[in-house]
Amino acid sequence: MKSIRVASAQAYAKPDADVWSQVKQEDVALIPTPLVMQPTEYIRKSWEGKSYGETKQIKVASVHDGATWAIRVTWSGVSPAGKDFPDALAVALPVHGKPALALMGAPDAPIHMLRWQANKDGVRSVLATGIGQSKPGPELKSDAQAKADGDTWSLVISRALGSGKEVAPLAAGKKTGIGFALWHGGNDERAGIKAFSIDWAELALEA
Repeated sequence: MKSIRVASAQAYAKPDADVWSQVKQEDVALIPTPLVMQPTEYIRKSWEGKSYGETKQIKVASVHDGATWAIRVTWSGVSPAGKDFPDALAVALPVHGKPALALMGAPDAPIHMLRWQANKDGVRSVLATGIGQSKPGPELKSDAQAKADGDTWSLVISRALGSGKEVAPLAAGKKTGIGFALWHGGNDERAGIKAFSIDWAELALEA
């Protein structure tokens, strides 16, 4: 997946901005998180035989301007208003080491996530160190804007380039891994009940 260099990432902040039509989209396949990977027996039993994580793919496009990175994600599945749980999407990046995305990282190889929820403004920074093991992530300049059009969500998540103790490094001319998790709130999906990309895709930021 290539993040092309543009003059200003701010021009791409809105998901319906015309400039996104000039950026190549790539398909990323998703699968339901296996029940055997859920952290408790209660969750495994509660969801046994039920359908979840049914979104099979998302479309992704990415840009940066040397200071700010912006990624646009679109997918089908807009939940009706009034549900107990919101639609949500998280973008995952490795902080260091070689964390297993499917296992949500490890104490010595954490994963930094930016998580958007339909019922909240902006994004939440989360640091994951294993299945069911997460805590508030580092503070960094980030934002999100989303738009629902019929049954389709379009979402732009942006963050500053750079790195830090718990910040996944992003730099022009460098490569990293990227992964995604998706929750359909209308189906009561939350926590480990979700669709996700089972392994890292390569993200290359144009120099």
